[in-house]
This record gives sequence, structure tokens and C-alpha cells, in this order.
Amino acid sequence: MTVDDLDLRILDTLQDDLPLVPDPWEVIGRAVGMSGEEVQKRVNRLADSGIIRGIVPTFESGKRGQMASTLIALRVPERRITEIAAVVNEYPEVSHNFRREHEYNLWFTIAAASSDRIDEIIREILEKTVIPPDAYLNLITIKRYKINVTFPLLDFHGGFHGQF
Repeated sequence: MTVDDLDLRILDTLQDDLPLVPDPWEVIGRAVGMSGEEVQKRVNRLADSGIIRGIVPTFESGKRGQMASTLIALRVPERRITEIAAVVNEYPEVSHNFRREHEYNLWFTIAAASSDRIDEIIREILEKTVIPPDAYLNLITIKRYKINVTFPLLDFHGGFHGQF
């Protein structure tokens, strides 16, 4: 699929903020120089083609009462990745579940009301999946750093020339 400079401007704008107004597409359209209807059509096309997986909110976990967090790394047999990921995903406190090419091949974050709740979730996951206690790392959050991570897609000086 070919993606043009206008698509990239929309993607760049979507990374900054989705306005909480009755017609966010119109606001984004004004920012990129087109109608809200055209923005929505392009976003739908990008989503249908798989370039956009989704548009999701980012929550500040502390403001939601989730005062403890950690990053967990599991060492699991390759043949069980999907099965174990499904167990991990049963917990609403879990986010960012991803596979890595590493000895520890399944990683995920947990944000919960307390470290006791995190310990309970880890214990339950290990019991349900029969993962031994020596096959995980618990990388507890000591200090939180919030950074704005975006991936600029359009070089406004030269534009983008290529295909996805």
C-alpha cells in the first residue's frame, strides 16, 4: 500500500493527541489542511490495510489508583507462547504483553493498587501456567519516568517517498 505525505501528517498528528470533542476528525483535519471527512476516510483506509492497529488511550496508572508497577519477563517454551500469553492477558492489570527473541521470551507490565496484588498476580500466573519460579524476572518499578514517545513519520523538509 502506498502512503503519501498527507497520510503521514495524519499519523504524526494522531500520535500527539486525539481531541476529546464531538468531531475530533474535523480538528485533526484543520491541523493537517483537509476536511474531517477526508481524515476519517484516510484513517479508515490505513486501519483496513493494517498500517494502523488501533487508536487507544494512554492512562496515567497512578491517577487510576494503580500505585505499584513492574515489568515481568518469563522464560517459556516456544510451543507454549500463545497459551501462556492468553493466561497473562486474563488480568486487567496487565498491559504491553509482547514476545522477544531472548532467553526470556514473554514480557509484560503489571500496574496494580499494591505490590501485594502484583505478587498475587505473578503467583497465579506461575501456578496456572506451571512456569517454575526460577523462570521469571520481576523488574519492579522503583522510579517512574514519563516521557512522550512518538515516532515522527514525515520529514517536513523533504517529505516521505516510499511504500509501507
